[in-house]
Amino acid sequence: MISLARHIELLLLEHDCVIVPGLGGFIANHTEARYTGEEEQLFLPPYRTIGFNQQLQVNDGLLVQSYMAAYDTSYPAANLQMEKDLEKMMQELEMKGEYVLENVGTIKKGLNENISFIAPETGALTPSLYGLYSFEMKSLQHVIKERDIERNLQAAAAMHIAQKEIATKDENEKQEPGKNGVVIHINRHWLDVGISAAAAVVLFFCFSYMAMTQPSNNADTVVASFPTMDKVAVKANKPAAKPAESPAKKEAVAQVAAKEEATPETSVKDEPAKVEPAKNAARYAIVLATYVSQDNAEKFIKDLAKEGLSEGRYVKNGKVSRVLYSEYADEAAAQQALSTFRKQNSAFAEAWILEL
Repeated sequence: MISLARHIELLLLEHDCVIVPGLGGFIANHTEARYTGEEEQLFLPPYRTIGFNQQLQVNDGLLVQSYMAAYDTSYPAANLQMEKDLEKMMQELEMKGEYVLENVGTIKKGLNENISFIAPETGALTPSLYGLYSFEMKSLQHVIKERDIERNLQAAAAMHIAQKEIATKDENEKQEPGKNGVVIHINRHWLDVGISAAAAVVLFFCFSYMAMTQPSNNADTVVASFPTMDKVAVKANKPAAKPAESPAKKEAVAQVAAKEEATPETSVKDEPAKVEPAKNAARYAIVLATYVSQDNAEKFIKDLAKEGLSEGRYVKNGKVSRVLYSEYADEAAAQQALSTFRKQNSAFAEAWILEL
């Protein structure tokens, strides 16, 4: 069954006035498109609003015709059904003081039998205006103002970030004393030259210190302090006259000669060091197993010994434990031995060569 509110709603789609006998008339008012102003800056499409007039009491038969079309019945039967629906609505209006007509509005009854109407905010449904929506259109002055505000905000944000970076830099300089913030650029070539010169100075002082700390006899000191012209002449392959020796020098040479006679000519310093020939140690071995426990390794070695391979041993270096077999002087010998063992015993199938 179609309700009374539904009949009124459908009639307002095509008509601007629908009279309900004994209640009043619902009137659709057309509102043109409008601009809300600088605050909201919205263009609103045209729409219809519903009003109510209690003075319209004449039955124009429009509502009865809607009942006749809906129930496919005669005028008297449709009028009777309309009167029943009106009676129910008036009873609820008397009891509650208001009655809600869905999609139409709310009817309220006040003092002196006055009836007021509250229209919905969405307005009346109008097929001819379907699809028209509101849209925002800002003025040029407002757009310029927004751009200026956005630029100011960006500048303030950039300034805030810069201040934060400066504060962070100052805090780092406080935490790291000795850095005054001065950046010194040095040419790479001059830096290399400086490093080389410093290394040369260090080496010079090292060799000087070694020469000063080496033991020497008085004769060496005297000869180094007073070189003769004869020795210089011999080195230069040129004859030179022997200068006259002073009394102090003669006395020093005599003391050195006396000490050399009392000191044996041979000393431990002059003896050549005896170098013992280095023994050739084995450098390679065959790895049969890795990360194996000692019990399993010993059992594996015993099994190899039963087969005539008695050179197996268990080796553990830190967390790595291995079972090694034999030792070889070079890698080629180890590889040749491994190839031979692989043909003879399956235990060498996954073996590999380890440099010791």
